[in-house]
Parts: sequence; structure tokens; C-alpha cells
Amino acid sequence: MTLAMGNRADVLVQGCEPGTYELRAAGVSAPLMTVEVAGPPVEPPMALPTALPPGKPFLDERDVANPDADREVVFHVDPGVFAAPFPNAFRCLGTHPTPAADPAGDAARDPAYGLFDPRHVNHTLKLGTVERWTVRTDETNPAFNHPFHLHTNHVLVTHRNGTRLDPPVWHDTVGLAGGKPGDRVTFLVRYEDFTGRTVAHCHQLQHEDLGMMQIVEYVEDVE
Repeated sequence: MTLAMGNRADVLVQGCEPGTYELRAAGVSAPLMTVEVAGPPVEPPMALPTALPPGKPFLDERDVANPDADREVVFHVDPGVFAAPFPNAFRCLGTHPTPAADPAGDAARDPAYGLFDPRHVNHTLKLGTVERWTVRTDETNPAFNHPFHLHTNHVLVTHRNGTRLDPPVWHDTVGLAGGKPGDRVTFLVRYEDFTGRTVAHCHQLQHEDLGMMQIVEYVEDVE
């Protein structure tokens, strides 16, 4: 099971023969967790289910509120922008980046462009609407990963790297590895239940701390 940073998964485990069992991750020498199975067995044994309850209903692309106004987020890093010890600018670009401090200057060296600003709302999202987002990374190194996380609402991933998923998959966090080209996902999301400000960000936390984060505001109406 592949999990990006911040991913979560529900797993059913049935204890069988007594003993100590390890939860391990590829490339990690020590176990992440150990589980001890002991004591007399439960009679009759609890069976694993043959079917799971229905999950969250899928969204329909025909319900997209503004099909000609899709949102895009691009994870991008400009090296050597700031003084040490944290010289790189970790930016969220795309359709609604934070404005540059100097619009006429060099965007790659700008100290504000695409970086988190708690005073700037990057995305204003109307409650109850369905929208389509594309999120990608322009990293060229496959080892670099920018997991995307939108607070408050799960997203339904419909395409990965241009290929339609059948069925689509609900996610709370989506890992995006670098490459030539880097990973790209398209998802649908319905803004439900809550209004107010929160964030969308890279879930590699040192990246969000260095600027790879945006403000989203859920509202009743968009003026």
C-alpha cells in the first residue's frame, strides 16, 4: 500500500496464530509497529467481511459549476532566492498564485510570488458547488514528492497523468512525484458544510512552512 505524507487508510486485520507481527515500510530497517496476538482464540472466529458498506457517492462531471474556469495548482521550487539557511522559494503557482512583490521584476527571484501570505485569499469557493482542479508538480527529480492536501473537503481523483481512473478514487491527500514530466492529477470536489478560511498545501511540512501553501475561503456566495 503506497501512502504519501499525510495519507490515511483504513485496514482490517484479523489476528490468527499467536505470535508477534510487524508492520513494516519499504526502505525502513526497523518495524513501524508490532502487534502481539495471544490468548485463547475467539470462538467462533470473527470473519472478515465479504463486502464493505457503500462509500461516499461519486461526483458527476456534469455538475461542475464553471467548466471553462478550472483551477490549477503547480508546485514549483526556485533555488537560491533567500539567504541561508533556507534559500529556496517553495511556491504554489497556477491560476491563483499570491501576487509578486514586484510585478515587473524577475518572478523566479521574487520574495512573494506564489508564496503563502495569510492576508491573501488565493481561492474563493462557493458552498455547494462542484469544481474541477488540476494539480501538478514541475519537479524533474522522481525522488521529490509534493503531496497535495485541501482542508475540509475530500477530493475525487478522476485522472492521473492524463489517464482516467475507473473507478475514480476519493482522497484526502494526493502524492505527486517529480519526473519528466512530473505527476499530474485532476479531481472533482464539492464544497460542503462549512464556511470560513482554511488552506491548501503541500503536505511535506517543511515545504509548506517555506511557502508552499495557499488560503482558501469557503463562502455562501461569490460576489
